[in-house]
Amino acid sequence: MPEPTTPPGLLLATDLSARCDRPLERAKQLADELSVPLVTLTVHEAPQAPGDVLQWMDDDASREREQGARAELAREFATCRFPVSHRFGSGATAGAILDTAANLPDALVITGPSRHDTLGDLLLGSTVEKLARALAQPLLVVRQRMRGPYRSIMVAIDFTPASRLALETAARLFPQARITAFHAHDADILAPDAPPRAEFIRFLDGCALDLEARTRVTPMIGEGDPASQLARHVVDNNIDLAVFGLHEESALMRLLTGSRSEHLLQEVVCDTLLVRAGEQNEQT
Repeated sequence: MPEPTTPPGLLLATDLSARCDRPLERAKQLADELSVPLVTLTVHEAPQAPGDVLQWMDDDASREREQGARAELAREFATCRFPVSHRFGSGATAGAILDTAANLPDALVITGPSRHDTLGDLLLGSTVEKLARALAQPLLVVRQRMRGPYRSIMVAIDFTPASRLALETAARLFPQARITAFHAHDADILAPDAPPRAEFIRFLDGCALDLEARTRVTPMIGEGDPASQLARHVVDNNIDLAVFGLHEESALMRLLTGSRSEHLLQEVVCDTLLVRAGEQNEQT
């Protein structure tokens, strides 16, 4: 039985603040383009001030928050052509998203940057990092305004099963996009030796890509610091979406969550799709 070309649904995590407007618009565009249902999850975090906690925990206040959110969401999606449903949570944002995502195991999860909206904080120690390490399904982090469908995609390749899964996922989710499979070579961070183009082609041929998808993929090798190479390619080629295949022990995971993460995430300013490979994927 062939794999489906689109996810059966989308899960948008939003607190309905202005910083979530961009993820919301992208979620609406994807749900319409892919003709899939959208589930919104609104999480009300506990206040930081101790004096506000009792009011936040009050049942009447909780009902009022949910009623207000339902009314706002009803207005937001009133004219949409795809099915929409709404869920509500409270407490820690990452935990609420993970709990909801566990009941929607095949949904693409969509969120925005961290609360402080600084790219240096995007992964390291943030909600997004917790999700990237724990979610079974892909995580789309939206930073840019929605100006149309994703048409130009970069997939970071480090020749691991995780990056193979990332490439396959990008080709499956976005069948109209052109894709650059970009290997940023640094012997200290990624592969021990920069592979020749023939080896790169063999890697691509080993991916589960049909003929049409394969024709949309262009291999490219950049030599030097991976963070700089990836960031430069995004800017120079007007990339809409950067895709990273992650595993707990992968070089790309270390690059994104290690000491050099701030540089990478300050420079790679397009939307980001994080595809986490499980143990089974890593062993294939």
